[in-house]
Amino acid sequence: MEQLIARYDGLLDRKQYKEAGALLYAGLESALAAGDTAAATGLYNELMGFERQYGSDEKALAAAQAALGLLEREDMAVSRPAAMIALNAATVYSKAGRTEEARALYDRAETLFQRFYPAGAREFAGLYNNRASAYRDPADRPKAEYYYTRALALLRRYADVCDAAVTCLNLAGLYACWPGREKEAEPYLRQAALLMDIPEAERNAYYRYTCRKCASACGELGAAALQTFFTERAEQR
Repeated sequence: MEQLIARYDGLLDRKQYKEAGALLYAGLESALAAGDTAAATGLYNELMGFERQYGSDEKALAAAQAALGLLEREDMAVSRPAAMIALNAATVYSKAGRTEEARALYDRAETLFQRFYPAGAREFAGLYNNRASAYRDPADRPKAEYYYTRALALLRRYADVCDAAVTCLNLAGLYACWPGREKEAEPYLRQAALLMDIPEAERNAYYRYTCRKCASACGELGAAALQTFFTERAEQR
């Protein structure tokens, strides 16, 4: 499983998305044929992220439903792996616009995180960051701000520059469409660039992947100079 995921990450880094997806599906088929539930659940978990990012919402939802179904069938619904699967499934449902189901899954994930992870653990940052994205309506902006700022505080504590930069851009996007608070977006745009200005020797595959995400976010926010900055960093080897 570890070797498969390493190969998958390498394919993503080389932008070989079709091959990366095919590798996951081939691994899943083998795991299911062998009756390896743990591996199958892990691969469904990876497929949720892959399809959400590079494929289709429909396939991401199918992977989420399959993973959740395996948890129930194997009596793993209350377990540490279930916490992350519930979180990723919630994010899939949120992106697909199925907000109420997403929020119920986020509630489930947070309950499991509190049970299986110590308070202040790094993993909570992913929960808070993704949960914030479920609050899209104008009336829910304070809730989104609450979760994004909690995520950013944790990521700074753990010196996670990549995910902290993405969170800064999430906050910039939130403030950019918040009447009366638009000026608060600019400082977070600058913070994202500063966070990602790290020595060249530390720029790995995940760094380049993050730069591509940041470039896309900056493009959506009309920050052309920063979009160029992140695009150039994403292409450097």
